[in-house]
Amino acid sequence: MMNQMMKQKFLNQYQQTSVETGMENATPYKLVSMLYDGIMDNLALGKGAMQRKDYQLKAEKLNKVVLIVGSLRSGLDMKNGGEASENYEALYNYINRKLLEASTKNDEIILEEVSGLVRELREAWELMPDNFKHASRAQIETIKKIKN
Repeated sequence: MMNQMMKQKFLNQYQQTSVETGMENATPYKLVSMLYDGIMDNLALGKGAMQRKDYQLKAEKLNKVVLIVGSLRSGLDMKNGGEASENYEALYNYINRKLLEASTKNDEIILEEVSGLVRELREAWELMPDNFKHASRAQIETIKKIKN
């Protein structure tokens, strides 16, 4: 009989492999969707840890959110994105400031604010036209070259 620790190890390996496989085959649209989902999942886990006063886990989950937000920020096309990229950058900076504040104050209300912002971003992302949702990275780069 497999003990609980072994089951958890296998589950973690399966989840990691599943995420890696999903990322390899994902369009840029899908990758951003996955990042928004990762933020929402980790915010919920961080909030739960905060409620249980498990401050180590809270820190791990909120730090993961900061890293994911950093990935989103690094993907912004500041050269060609214009005002939209600048607005996203400002919003991502605001989210990180609020995460730091929520973490230091152990304030669930601030985490709920951040969750609301990310949920709105995710919902807006879903409104993207289907032809852009299915575009590959190479197709997007070709479009950028044509525009410039």
